[in-house]
Amino acid sequence: MGDDGLSASELRQRFHKGGSIPDSELSAQQLRARYAIPSNSRDFSTRDTGGGDNSMLIIMVVCAVLGVGALMFLMK
Repeated sequence: MGDDGLSASELRQRFHKGGSIPDSELSAQQLRARYAIPSNSRDFSTRDTGGGDNSMLIIMVVCAVLGVGALMFLMK
């Protein structure tokens, strides 16, 4: 796009809201600047989803086993 020779005010007029360049011709960084969207802080394709803590699953399994055991004990 050849932004090197433009002043800051000319760039703002082109790239910010109401600018003369359509969204389809802007880069992702320029679109984020135009619509005041913060850039991604992490790589979302490899992000840590917070898994690994299976304590709730273990508690539910133990409760289910105890519940089935209690039902079998009461059925005798």
